[in-house]
Amino acid sequence: MKISKEAKRLANDLELTEVDAFLMDLKAQLYMKASSLIKKSKLTHEEIAQLIGTSRSRITRISNMGEGNLSIEILIKLVTCLDGKPAVRLVA
Repeated sequence: MKISKEAKRLANDLELTEVDAFLMDLKAQLYMKASSLIKKSKLTHEEIAQLIGTSRSRITRISNMGEGNLSIEILIKLVTCLDGKPAVRLVA
């Protein structure tokens, strides 16, 4: 399992498991990617919101890295929709 040093350190400080650290790191990476893709997109925030089933204001908050209550599911939908390819690739 590949986890950034920051996520490992934070998880350790919070006495969380390695799985929790991995999920925190994954969510942070997806969040940064989603924000970047929203900013680069030629679609309006309203159009993006309609594509993934959320509100325009939420897309604006994600773009500005100001949304604190995001699920990994919403982030995966955003990245997949805007990037045109799967946001996460699992290797067995």
